[in-house]
Amino acid sequence: MTSHPWRRAITISVAGLVLAAVVGVLFALLVQSRGDWRVGLPWERALMLSIDRTVPTFFDWVMLSLPWLGTNLTLFPIIAAVSLWLWRKKGRGELALQLMVLVVGSLVLNAALKAFFDRPRPQLWELRGQFAWASYPSGHAIVGAAIYFTVARMLLRERGWRWPYVVATLMLAVVLYSRLYLGVHWPTDVIGGLLLGFVWLAVVEIAFQPLVGIKTAPLGSESKGTNPSQPTLYIAEQ
Repeated sequence: MTSHPWRRAITISVAGLVLAAVVGVLFALLVQSRGDWRVGLPWERALMLSIDRTVPTFFDWVMLSLPWLGTNLTLFPIIAAVSLWLWRKKGRGELALQLMVLVVGSLVLNAALKAFFDRPRPQLWELRGQFAWASYPSGHAIVGAAIYFTVARMLLRERGWRWPYVVATLMLAVVLYSRLYLGVHWPTDVIGGLLLGFVWLAVVEIAFQPLVGIKTAPLGSESKGTNPSQPTLYIAEQ
């Protein structure tokens, strides 16, 4: 096998990053055309003000705590550690690289669009929980859609498990609801983030599809007679 599929994967991923950014820009311009998005569109304000915030203490604690499982601050080191394990111990460099491309791209998209549009956070009540930078887009929506569902797809392909899709859907739904409940995002921040996340997920999946089933030998397991400068490649069992 040559290195061409790897170069193809990175090239398509870079193009996909630009495509996702364009989608995010177009959606933001659409929202801006509907009214003054800096103070929220009328339907956004009405929706957020209709949220019942007189809830049990445990529910409030969940809304404050669970979003930490859907932010780059938490997911980046977790994905980095998992990717390192997949590469060094399991020889699954293609899975490791795909996960790292996804999480780094999610961070880039989030930071770039927040800096470009600089949409203020809602000021309907005191902001709570984890939030930083500008409001649009929701970084939790981007990285949650991209990472949760990519991991679910990988587990379906590698282990035949379907339940991770249920977990991913529930996790994403609760995390995104919490962003509205805590008052740190407008609904269109969340919608825009989901669009970005799923476009990014789809493009990276297409980019890495030719590499599915190809694995490199784990570090330290080179076979005798092989050139150590050339990684030994295996076809993973399907």
